[in-house]
Amino acid sequence: MKFSSGFSELLAWHVEAKHKSCTGGYVKNIIRALTSFDAYCVESGYAADKLTDAVVIGWLSDQIGKRSYREALYRTAIRQFAIYLIENERPAYVLPVSSPKTQPVETVFRSCIGRLIDGLVESKRARGYKYGLLNEYGILKRIDTFCINEGLEEEGLPRWIVEKWSERQNGEGAKSRSNRIVVIRQLALYMAAQGINAYVAEAAQVPHNPFPYVPNEEELAQLLVGIDTQANRTPWSAHTFPVLFRLLLASGLRISEACSLRARHVDLRPDGYCRIDIIDAKGHKDRRIYLSGDILIILKDYDEKISAMMPGREWFFPGVCRPLDEHISPSTARMRFRLARNVVYAGDHSRRPTVHSLRHAYIILTIRRWRGEGLDVEEMLPYLSRHLGHSSIQETFTYYNHYSPDYDHIRSDAEYFNAIVPEVRYEK
Repeated sequence: MKFSSGFSELLAWHVEAKHKSCTGGYVKNIIRALTSFDAYCVESGYAADKLTDAVVIGWLSDQIGKRSYREALYRTAIRQFAIYLIENERPAYVLPVSSPKTQPVETVFRSCIGRLIDGLVESKRARGYKYGLLNEYGILKRIDTFCINEGLEEEGLPRWIVEKWSERQNGEGAKSRSNRIVVIRQLALYMAAQGINAYVAEAAQVPHNPFPYVPNEEELAQLLVGIDTQANRTPWSAHTFPVLFRLLLASGLRISEACSLRARHVDLRPDGYCRIDIIDAKGHKDRRIYLSGDILIILKDYDEKISAMMPGREWFFPGVCRPLDEHISPSTARMRFRLARNVVYAGDHSRRPTVHSLRHAYIILTIRRWRGEGLDVEEMLPYLSRHLGHSSIQETFTYYNHYSPDYDHIRSDAEYFNAIVPEVRYEK
């Protein structure tokens, strides 16, 4: 395809890059849009090779009025071309994404206990619990439908319906069943507090989750290389995923905490430190952490590149499909990690690290570094526990105790630590 405007060479390079990374039909549509842009530049006498807001908006105004059904395609094509220019260190205007934010539609509970389910949700959310569509709220909706299907007609939770709800379903894991029972227990306790007859089931035994395998430093490096070399659907994903996983390893953040970071909560300070505010994390707690060293350089370089692509973005790690509206999905990040893991540990089923293994690796490497520097681990553990957002110091120590190859050297520390800091057990 030949272009004739001042952008001709740049457009040709961009199209060539698209041919290498995308399917034929998609590239044809992009070429069609860019051909229209090229023709507009020629017809309007725009001979420069600088992609300004005036030329982009002028072209869109001229073309979309004629072919409104192609608006999304035109906007996508010119956005990707602008991002390509920025990646090649050329100034360019990046058109904002115009997709409107959508709010989840919450269904109305229709069973005879619907008002009480609504009351529980309102009460929990008022105390800071999320009770979102994908967790407790979703289970409550299933309970509501279950009560309708089972013919419950009186306001209350009789024993028979609670026990039937608590039965293990075909193909259901122990963890999923435990989650269902926890939610109906919470509903029953709320109803009982309102003076409504409700049977409170016994707490389900939480299944033991074995610690995942923690990669050594050589394996960690191989995993990061595997993530770096994966194919990306968008130009910004080539930056976001490599930096996301390096941040996990350098900070010990949970994957959900890192993915949902807002850009304004990451303060890349000029004094050599990075301040990150973690808002509404596990246990509905907020905390602030500080980072320094190489990760600060990586974050600054990343922020400059993504800010050029998406000025004024809300999320520090923009999502793949709707980058201005959504952050990277933790499930997508886990999938990326699994792909890299399957390459690094091909055929080896004895070592199956997960994304959470990076958090464990951070704990082990941090404590090992302290020991190498001659620091008192017992004095430093409370700071590490606060940094990680752990509910107790014991939880922090358990990771190192379980994993560290230096276990024999810290056995006495473990006996001393367990004596003064007993384990805390609690139910949500």
